[in-house]
Amino acid sequence: MKSRLLSIFLLVFTLVVMTSGELIAQTLKVAPKNPDALSGGDPQFGLIPPPMDLSHIIARPGMDQAAASTWDWRALGGVTSVKNQNPYGTCWCFGCLGNFEASVLINDSVVNDYSEMNIQGCNIFSQNCFTGGNAWIAVNYLALNGTVDEACDPYPGDCPNSSCINYACAFDKQVTEWRLIPNDVASIKAAVQTWGPCYTSMYASFPAFSTYDGTYCMSYTGTEGTNHGVVIVGWDDDMCGGNGAWIIKNSWGTSWGDSGFFYIEYGSARVGTNVNVITGYKDYDPSEKIYSYDEWGWWGSIGYGDGDDFGMIELTPSTASETLTAVSFWAVAAPGTYTVKIYDDFSGSAVSTLLAGPIVKSATEEGYYSVPLPTPLVLTMGDPIYIEVEFSNGYAYPIPMDDTGPMETGKTFTSDDGLSYNSLGPDGDNYGDVGIRGHVAYEVVENDCSFEGDAGIYGLFYASADVVAGETYCDVVGPANFGFISTLCSDVIDTFCMHYYDDYGWPVTTTYAEDAEGACWELDSGYTFDIEVC
Repeated sequence: MKSRLLSIFLLVFTLVVMTSGELIAQTLKVAPKNPDALSGGDPQFGLIPPPMDLSHIIARPGMDQAAASTWDWRALGGVTSVKNQNPYGTCWCFGCLGNFEASVLINDSVVNDYSEMNIQGCNIFSQNCFTGGNAWIAVNYLALNGTVDEACDPYPGDCPNSSCINYACAFDKQVTEWRLIPNDVASIKAAVQTWGPCYTSMYASFPAFSTYDGTYCMSYTGTEGTNHGVVIVGWDDDMCGGNGAWIIKNSWGTSWGDSGFFYIEYGSARVGTNVNVITGYKDYDPSEKIYSYDEWGWWGSIGYGDGDDFGMIELTPSTASETLTAVSFWAVAAPGTYTVKIYDDFSGSAVSTLLAGPIVKSATEEGYYSVPLPTPLVLTMGDPIYIEVEFSNGYAYPIPMDDTGPMETGKTFTSDDGLSYNSLGPDGDNYGDVGIRGHVAYEVVENDCSFEGDAGIYGLFYASADVVAGETYCDVVGPANFGFISTLCSDVIDTFCMHYYDDYGWPVTTTYAEDAEGACWELDSGYTFDIEVC
């Protein structure tokens, strides 16, 4: 009798524990923060540690592939010129673009000098050149926008209180993939040798650093927090008395160190902290629009505790002829698989009517990834779709989140099982916005417009401006028929079509009623007229 009662008791106890475990798994929790991030930036250097706790990023088998005993991208033609951040705290801009310039140089054999000032003046964090920043801020800007040539927006611009002039500059390259590398010598070597020079954080306030002349290998065993961003371009295992040293590009000009470079022993001065590298990019496409709500990018993460959770965003096309071509997201833990699905309907708690997917992306490192759709999905203006990503990486908080920027209502959602969703915004859990993005291109629409002759557009066509609610911004474009400059086209009547759009779906009007969205009109050779667009 006692044995039977004991068995029943154990069975009931087991069921209670299992039920409690399920309840715990369904509780949404926010990932811990990085206490070092509260220290702020150093005016002399400029690095602000990222706000999230990254202690889960560790070396894993397969990341430490055999590397050469010495490697130097300078000798291999994979490093661009040394810059000078003096006297501002902009190392994070120089470090990130030093990595990006090197990547383009190695892969495309093109030397670029990208504008650090454009990132400093246009980033969402701060426009004060002494405030500082980090790679997360820079990469987020380069993923949403792109690089600008130094000649168009030169350093130091109007520092210390910079302003954004990117509307006057053409974007060149846009980040599509970015990876984080564990603080492990073998893993960092593999990353540098595979992808090129890598950004790293370090502590640079020890006395020997400021007076370094480039003739020896530095070593520093202190454990202070990081405050500077630089670029690892190689290593030499025989330096520092055989202990090995990193070869690093600084941003203090060529008169410092060894023509702007320095050598420091493995494990010194926190070098290897938050190593990251841009591993994918594309030419900037002015006809592409990125729908996103994570203005700050990866600034936190959230999850249900079981390492396999779902995030989702609503995407509502604001204009006609939009086509979804790709989905991007932040992978806050790795290795993992990330499964993308696109749905047509959402009841407020559950999705239905699968439009595309599943598309599976495997990631071996944390970072930022873009997943092209095998077949672009044609969208309907005003008809929302829902982009779901299953984040399966074993981390308790696998869903990327922006918990600092403006929080959206009813636009981003989370789920433990993909069956029942809750809003992450003020109308739900009130934590932030999910870090998923939809990339949209504009479909070429067949119509009666013809483009004979030698057509052109006067004025700014791809113009952009920051406008707040209640403010009106106007521009003037002047369609013209240049047929008169060619004897072959001197008598041609050209048909022109104009399309206006706003990134947030605000109404756009013109001075002519007939010039509404997508309208067309004709011009004789040699004629031009202005249209005011507001």
